[in-house]
Amino acid sequence: MQEAVARAWERSERGADIASLPAWVTTVSLNLARSRRRRMAAERRARARLGTGEHSPSHSPEDRMDVTRALGALPRRQREATVLRYYLGMDVKEVADVLGMSEGSAKTTLFRARRALSLALGESDLEEANDRGEA
Repeated sequence: MQEAVARAWERSERGADIASLPAWVTTVSLNLARSRRRRMAAERRARARLGTGEHSPSHSPEDRMDVTRALGALPRRQREATVLRYYLGMDVKEVADVLGMSEGSAKTTLFRARRALSLALGESDLEEANDRGEA
């Protein structure tokens, strides 16, 4: 809710008019919660695939090699962000600080890396599509 109110404040500072502040804040809050839930699910799947989760199953050497190859094929910034986030356990703010970028850029970089890894590893995002009502 606090993030939604902050975004409303920023919009008003830029001169944007919000017809119904309570409705706007509610909608933005729900969208942020949905995005966070999808991002957490994608990160959970990535951790399980990379073998870094607390309860991740053991993967075969072939799976590890596939992940290593897929990581190697990522652009340098995506690879760096992925290693910092999923191998070293840094949060998004720490990744952004280490790589000298904004948190938004770090989130975008991580999203693109997860998408590329998912495609390279032949995993589908049906779960996310279901969340959005697309499947």
